Amino acid sequence: MRFKVFISICLCCCMLTILGSCDDLYDKPLLPSEGMINEEGTAEIYILSEGLFNQNNSTLARHTFADNRTISNYFQTLNKRDLGDTANDLQLYGGKLYVVVNVSSQVEVIDWKSGKSIKQIGMIKENGSSRQPRYIAFHKDKAYVCCFDGTVARIDTTSLEIDATLQAGRNPDGLCVQNNKLYVSNSGCLDAESIGPDNTVSVIDLSSFQKIKDITVGPNPGKIAAGWNNSVLLISRGANVEAGNYELMEIDAIADQVSHRFGVKALNFVINDELIYLYDYQYGSATTSYQVLNQRTRQVVTSQFITDGTKIATPYGIFVNPFNGNIYITEAYTYNVKGDLLCFNPQGQLQYRLNNIGMNPNGIVFSERASQSQIDPTPEDNNRPNGFANKVLEYYPAPGQYMNTSTMAYKDGFTASEVLAYATERVKSKYLISLGGFGGYITLGFHVPIVNKMGEYDFKIYGNASYNMYGTATGALGGSAEPGIVMVCEDVNQNGLPDDEWYELTGSEYGTNNETRQYEITYFRPTPADANVKWKDNQGNEGYVLRNSFHTQSSYYPLWIAEDEMSFRGTRLKNNAVDENGMWVGYCYDWGYADNHPNNTEMSKFKIDWAVDDEGKPVKLNQIDFVRVYTAINQDAGNMGEISTEIVTIENLHYNNSIN
Repeated sequence: MRFKVFISICLCCCMLTILGSCDDLYDKPLLPSEGMINEEGTAEIYILSEGLFNQNNSTLARHTFADNRTISNYFQTLNKRDLGDTANDLQLYGGKLYVVVNVSSQVEVIDWKSGKSIKQIGMIKENGSSRQPRYIAFHKDKAYVCCFDGTVARIDTTSLEIDATLQAGRNPDGLCVQNNKLYVSNSGCLDAESIGPDNTVSVIDLSSFQKIKDITVGPNPGKIAAGWNNSVLLISRGANVEAGNYELMEIDAIADQVSHRFGVKALNFVINDELIYLYDYQYGSATTSYQVLNQRTRQVVTSQFITDGTKIATPYGIFVNPFNGNIYITEAYTYNVKGDLLCFNPQGQLQYRLNNIGMNPNGIVFSERASQSQIDPTPEDNNRPNGFANKVLEYYPAPGQYMNTSTMAYKDGFTASEVLAYATERVKSKYLISLGGFGGYITLGFHVPIVNKMGEYDFKIYGNASYNMYGTATGALGGSAEPGIVMVCEDVNQNGLPDDEWYELTGSEYGTNNETRQYEITYFRPTPADANVKWKDNQGNEGYVLRNSFHTQSSYYPLWIAEDEMSFRGTRLKNNAVDENGMWVGYCYDWGYADNHPNNTEMSKFKIDWAVDDEGKPVKLNQIDFVRVYTAINQDAGNMGEISTEIVTIENLHYNNSIN
């Protein structure tokens, strides 16, 4: 099924489709070919990557030009902890790096010289709920953070305490400072379906910190920035982001009214003096246009900024280096693999690219001076003992729309052993892996066995399920659940292989009429290779894994498998996805299944106590060494594709105790 990822620029507006496969772009070489790059007047750049929503995998990278060294997990390396969940904004101000972390509801403040965390400023209401911070701006000795709860918080940059808050509009989604005033774009996107989006920009006097006006702009305003000659530029994204109705407009920051509409579509932009560099990305066709406008003359300078033929599959952010005018564009690919950073000169020619910089890179800051952080130059070692799965012993995905792409741990020409090695790499790096249609499975091992503590949760499976609605009839939680059956195994013969007896963990539907036990399905290699994949089951049914326009790779059947048929046997759960007014909703089962509830809920945790044998009898296990997950649904969900369980990793919840 399509991956469930919030895009930072329109997090609140819609759950966007992951677009076509771009594996051929993942391994572009660093330019120039000798690997040495230089940036005039620039010592370092810092790159923020938001990761995936609800998976706590935001990262902060640093690249230094003196030694052309990139540390992709700079913050974690120095601070020995993760940055947080869904980081939206990064700024450098007064010798400090400020990172706004939306889902974690905090502003991480980092000492620029050392790279060490100074403070985590909690963006929390008095009742303990999250304000959902989005972006940050600065003026004199204050920082201003807009939050989805409708507020703007003012932070003293010396004490790093919140000293005031005020109400702006509905769901602020951008802010900037111009002419001693703060301009806040109010998107209204969280409740847009019920009452429509907001369409205002709040103007706040910074001397008194009081709102003085709301300017009517266009629906769902987002990106906003201080422009040339006392102006403010912003994008109105329209009521439907995927429809591509984005409009670039200008506010006169003296009269505080809309002064010009440019008549061009723009999803994102950056300003360099009088010039506006922008791109427009159409989600339906996955096409991008890049333009340069002159704000003073209102004229199009060029309708195609990139002049050397460089292709960018999915632009995610655009930035300008203030020290030399170079333009940076980040590449997100399919939103679930590490993206790249591309640097162009003002003439639109690619100067270099930094590959695999982070997942969904969305923020960059530039420094003309070098920091003084002390980092062990030894490459990051994912093999150090920790509480997470460290090896993939089996990976046998069923056909699906992500087959033969990186999310199936595949690159062109890979053998079965290379797929297994790549799957291990992805799990250790905590990146999504899809299991394909019914029966597709993965088996994971750990540094140490997972101990069974009676009555306690023993391990946690990270997927990418989310909530977005309730069933009108049943009240069930709905969203993007793609349930997978979980099985466990103890390495009784101590040979390090998952060849001992396997036991199923009972979930909420075990023994009910919502499951079909001993269900078997066979998939057939299609002819031609790019045709739909036919299947038959042992219940007398047959059908197809259908191709779609979002994924056009050569085949949905695994290219590294020699056999022309693939068969899987297990427990099938009743279909859980429902078409509700054109939107497919995957409803969650109560408990006991992978990729069924969000990672931040108790229902993503599992107990070894739930294990039963083939006859349904409870089994007493002191510990387990392997966990297997397989897709438990056989359903086509229309334009969303087949239901397919996805996992990120599995965590041993008793690891700290088990190593003492």
